[in-house]
Amino acid sequence: MDSNKRLHWTLGALLVGLFLSSLDQTIVSTALPTIVQKIGGLEHISWVFTAYMLTSTSVMPIAGKLSDMYGRKTFYLSGLVVFLIGSLLCGLSQSMTQLIVFRGLQGIGGGMMAANTFALLFSLMPVGKVARVQSLFMSVLAMSSILGPSIGSFITSQWDWRWNFFINAPLGIIAIIIISFAMKEKKPESSIRLKIDYLGAALLVTTTGSVLLALKMGGINYAWRSWPILELFALGAAALIAFLFVERRAAEPILPLGMFYNRTVAGTAGVTFMQGVIMFGALLYIPLFVQGGIGGSVVDAGNTVTPMMAAVMAGATMSSFMIRRFSWRTCALLSMLLAGTGLYIITHLPLEVNKWTIRSDMALIGLGIGIMMPIAQMAITTAVDPRYRGVANSTVTFTRNIGGVFGASLMAVIVNHHLASSIEAREQTKLADAIHLGFWFLVAAALVGIIIASLMGRARYVNQPIPPQNETVSTIK
Repeated sequence: MDSNKRLHWTLGALLVGLFLSSLDQTIVSTALPTIVQKIGGLEHISWVFTAYMLTSTSVMPIAGKLSDMYGRKTFYLSGLVVFLIGSLLCGLSQSMTQLIVFRGLQGIGGGMMAANTFALLFSLMPVGKVARVQSLFMSVLAMSSILGPSIGSFITSQWDWRWNFFINAPLGIIAIIIISFAMKEKKPESSIRLKIDYLGAALLVTTTGSVLLALKMGGINYAWRSWPILELFALGAAALIAFLFVERRAAEPILPLGMFYNRTVAGTAGVTFMQGVIMFGALLYIPLFVQGGIGGSVVDAGNTVTPMMAAVMAGATMSSFMIRRFSWRTCALLSMLLAGTGLYIITHLPLEVNKWTIRSDMALIGLGIGIMMPIAQMAITTAVDPRYRGVANSTVTFTRNIGGVFGASLMAVIVNHHLASSIEAREQTKLADAIHLGFWFLVAAALVGIIIASLMGRARYVNQPIPPQNETVSTIK
């Protein structure tokens, strides 16, 4: 088998891994009622999602940094193994507590994979080719979000809910075999001399975990002004301050702060954060607006999300052509402008609006989101020193996830507060007005994204046919 065929097999295996880790964030949604019937634990059901999100997000920057130091292939395969073990244990769970713990383990593996998937792409081929292949990966990412609930529903109804987790095993094992034999990794020569920043890693996990927990539980498990939520925010703030202090003095920081002095890196991280705010807020509240605000059915609500995710795939494909023609700033500005325009339109939609109008508007939002996804990976990766590519790539997904949780939580506060204080007589009108107000928050997020993007400078894509020699690379045998 020649090198090109080996490369194609390897890319296919990485696509499978990306699809599985992304699919597991949505596939269990339709299976949860059945899971509760079988093993109980209704009061803890939200933690099935929270555990995966919490651990996967927290581990991303750490896995990215360690892969820069000791090799990306090793950490990717380790993450895939942990993910599969977690999947099997989830399928064997006999209680909701066990399922939540094993979902957390699954998330650790998923986070390790997510931190290295795109960094591996840059190690496998020249940057010019990555620009095209990356769009395919982003399309698979979006497709998994569309197909997840449908696949979960089919598996649960035709087989058993446990197969939503067991299904990962055969595909994951095939991916492990392909990657193990197709790639030969060149380890960094200086890895022996490097010291792991254990304190920085612990403080980063503490900061991320406490803030995400506060945002997830605030207004749901506890009031926002309650002591548990305030203590979590205080712990997160204290850990963040200590983290910044430690990182400035660490010999090999877990998150090199110096790379954020680069306008492209800082701007991309900021725009990606706002992208997460917009994407999560739209996905959560537009279906609610359709079903509860304008009287649509469950099917109508689901059909509203599909055009958005399909447009995300289209936007990701468009970006591969835009990369060679425009600066990162121009691409980011267009992304935020399209998404912001779509959100602004929603704030003015009446209750009698045609559902196809909403679907078209969702497509406009998705197009903006999709354009930024590959752009963010390319911009931040080409802007940093090659030895920081792992942590740089993980920063993109990390900031998007943090932005998503922050945006969804703050939008919930806005919507719920307006509902509580509204004196409207009709429940449907009250809900529609409250969600409209929430969408104004998303419009504001897009405006902030536009401002950040405008400060990114004039940097643009420059073709690099051969990876730098001092980079840790994974080459095809």
